[in-house]
Amino acid sequence: MGVSVGMINSNKNQLITSCSSGEPNWSYIPSASKANKTEAEFVAEIKDLARRAATAKSTAERDVIDQKVLQLRAGYLSDVAPDRKSLYQSAKNAMSRNNGSNAKCRGIGELTLLDFLEQSEGHGGLADKQFVLAGGGILTCPILTAGGYGTVIECQGVKVISNTGNGWSYEMTSAELAKKNQFYSIYWSEYRSVKGNIELTELPDYLEERNVFDAKA
Repeated sequence: MGVSVGMINSNKNQLITSCSSGEPNWSYIPSASKANKTEAEFVAEIKDLARRAATAKSTAERDVIDQKVLQLRAGYLSDVAPDRKSLYQSAKNAMSRNNGSNAKCRGIGELTLLDFLEQSEGHGGLADKQFVLAGGGILTCPILTAGGYGTVIECQGVKVISNTGNGWSYEMTSAELAKKNQFYSIYWSEYRSVKGNIELTELPDYLEERNVFDAKA
């Protein structure tokens, strides 16, 4: 399955991460769940990836490590993350009810939220509506400059997941930002210890300062 991952706004910590199916790529997007590793196990894996990155010999090797870092970060943040998966499903349910009997089955699997938005073309007024979601979220569907509707799900004062034409992105809550800082504090400390470069006093987050890349998942 094709995956595109990249940064669109590092100040708000937004990361584009989409599957070719049109679904969000949950491998990279943190969502509330019980962590499947202990803190010690997370720290060991973070340090291992940092050592591998510090000694990587090629861009291709570094790209593979980059993806593993983001996947591990998603798991590390899961115990403080909003339940993005449930909010996304709730948004799909809301759009299904809005489309009523007009919703079509693709034949394989469920319709994505983008499918429901596409089927809403011509219904009118969707951009003026707000849908209250289970879990305390709010769904809005802004009109895109290129045509059609986008989707923005807000919860806890941030856009926890949205798609406005460039793929699925998310903003972190204050709790996620704090834990993300812990993650990179461990990572860069180990990275510097391997590199032995005392001039590396500040380093950017992994992909949030890098161009979009394509990979297989």
